[in-house]
Amino acid sequence: MSTKQMTKLAAVTLPLTALKCLYESVRGKKIVCEIDVDALKGVNEPNTLDEMIAEARLEYFTGKTRVFTDTKKLLSFLNS
Repeated sequence: MSTKQMTKLAAVTLPLTALKCLYESVRGKKIVCEIDVDALKGVNEPNTLDEMIAEARLEYFTGKTRVFTDTKKLLSFLNS
């Protein structure tokens, strides 16, 4: 049995200075761009819990989040 979830659409503002074109198809219908995450965050502050969670995940995947599996190591880091 599958459960259908309604999702709300969201918009993201992309500043042109944050985009770097990496590839354009021969027919000109598709492009691949690199997006500067810091520039993207600068114009898109999180407004809802879902957006804050998505931003936290993005920070985790970009390596800006520390992960501790040992309580003693966490406490040692917090005390330093």
